[in-house]
Amino acid sequence: MGKIAFLYPGQGSQKVGMGSELLKHSPRLFHRYFTCSDAVLDAPLSKYCLEGPMEALSQTFVAQPAIFVHSMALTDYAYQLGLYPDIVAGHSLGEYTAAVAAGVLSFEDGLSLVGQRARLMHKIQNEQPGTMAAVTGIAIATLQDLCSQIAERHFVAVTNFNSPTQFVVSGVEAGIQALIEELRAYPTARVLRLAVKCACHSILMTPAQSALQLVMHDLTWHDARIPLIANVSAKPLTGSQRIRLELSEQITSPVQWVACVEAMVKVGCDTFVELGTSQVLSRLVRAIAPNKKVFTADTPAKIADLMQILSEPAAA
Repeated sequence: MGKIAFLYPGQGSQKVGMGSELLKHSPRLFHRYFTCSDAVLDAPLSKYCLEGPMEALSQTFVAQPAIFVHSMALTDYAYQLGLYPDIVAGHSLGEYTAAVAAGVLSFEDGLSLVGQRARLMHKIQNEQPGTMAAVTGIAIATLQDLCSQIAERHFVAVTNFNSPTQFVVSGVEAGIQALIEELRAYPTARVLRLAVKCACHSILMTPAQSALQLVMHDLTWHDARIPLIANVSAKPLTGSQRIRLELSEQITSPVQWVACVEAMVKVGCDTFVELGTSQVLSRLVRAIAPNKKVFTADTPAKIADLMQILSEPAAA
């Protein structure tokens, strides 16, 4: 039997109503994760998740903790049913969730770290604003060449390698706009601006990275119980100090998601389970490894159904 990977989404996967099914199926777990997080974060996280409004839930300092808490509650539910991963990975923010799921940090320390990360990113949006855009329909080498040329005037760089055909660029507004103008010469290229106000995973995030390293210093780190595939190196890691370093590096470094999925396939993963409200990572895995089994488990009922599916004997 092949290995199972748990995948954790990043910012942008939040939606009003997240956690409502958990509250219905397991009030105790909802209280353990959502209600208790309200006090830690000094914000009505559970209210925003259940009732919105979406504008409030989408604020960086709310969205990131909300996604983290929801994914961890689903993970706990899966563990209680006896569904365990052999390996974990997360995209951007999701890598922090993966670290907690693997036992590198306690839930409390993970929540504190994610909350601080979110506040630092919110702060940098005001102090050094940037923006991001998704790009498809162009070869990566061509896109990188264009970014390099533009960066001589205005910073822009490829910061997410999401699939063989989907990339994300980050930069200052002038850099992104210049790239969009250049891409008009490529008929198959498509650009979608993202609703963010910072240049994530780029050198423009260096102030946030430096501040987050100080936060990390005060936390208790443990070696992972199962391997974590890191965003930056795309290597399976278990050592706490190496994981801590990678979590810091990803703030200013590109997310190598294609390489991450390929690394999981290489070590024998044939089943991928996305624990969160989005299907973004599920779609990306299907694009990278189309012959693998991919599931999205965003409610307790779907996790229970998945347990049933995975326990059934394979057809001869």
